[in-house]
Amino acid sequence: MNTSPSWRGAGLTDIGRVRKMNQDAFSVTNEHQLWVLADGMGGHAGGEVAAQIAVDTIPEYIRNKVRSNPSDPITAPALEKLLIEALEWANTLIREKASHNSEIKGMGTTVVAVAMTRDADQHQAVIAHAGDSRAYAFRDQILSLWTKDHSLMEERLDLKLITPEQVKTHPLRHVVTRGLGIETQALPTVKTYSLEPSDLLLLCSDGLTKMLSDPEIENLMKREASNLEQMTHTFVKTANRLGGEDNTTVVVIGAASDATLGDEPPTSG
Repeated sequence: MNTSPSWRGAGLTDIGRVRKMNQDAFSVTNEHQLWVLADGMGGHAGGEVAAQIAVDTIPEYIRNKVRSNPSDPITAPALEKLLIEALEWANTLIREKASHNSEIKGMGTTVVAVAMTRDADQHQAVIAHAGDSRAYAFRDQILSLWTKDHSLMEERLDLKLITPEQVKTHPLRHVVTRGLGIETQALPTVKTYSLEPSDLLLLCSDGLTKMLSDPEIENLMKREASNLEQMTHTFVKTANRLGGEDNTTVVVIGAASDATLGDEPPTSG
């Protein structure tokens, strides 16, 4: 991991207009080129606890490993391995926490994490995720989804048992098949992507994608690309204006030389 702040992110979380509790969380660690977003699941405060453990534990685990084995930059394969270890460690801590408190038993969280490194030619984004929180790339005015949901609906789509139109109203559309705290192993998906200097990355909980389609997200990013922090506020305001059916959390990442953040963003939420 390149610890110089070549890329910078801004994040924002909001309870929305329907839910009574915000069970989303995020962390922005620009100095370590690491960004994490989690969407908690579970009754009472369980989801909130699980999500917070995820966004605290993953950066801490990676910082400790980098400190004990300094290498600048870490290769992408080594960073992939490190992210998997960090997510599995967070999974273990969430399950241990739940096992000691009956009120949060069964809690879990989705997670998506991005860490930056570089090879001789260009920067690379290593993306790990479990669940249906997503990572998008915005390149040359075009939005691309860089993660594939771990969800029941995605599995049925792959098997052609359901159409994309049917997914929108299916009663099981929010059932995830992977996450932290659900099973003894999280089994995250991890991939590495090469980056262009003008790329923007978007991490989001499903509170955003419930309310905005991918074309709507793309159009908003076209309008707001000059200011990352303003973009996060516009995403949240738009999701709430359209109904705010869930907590909405977004993290937007851009090259430090191009990214305008306005005021320094909060580091977690």
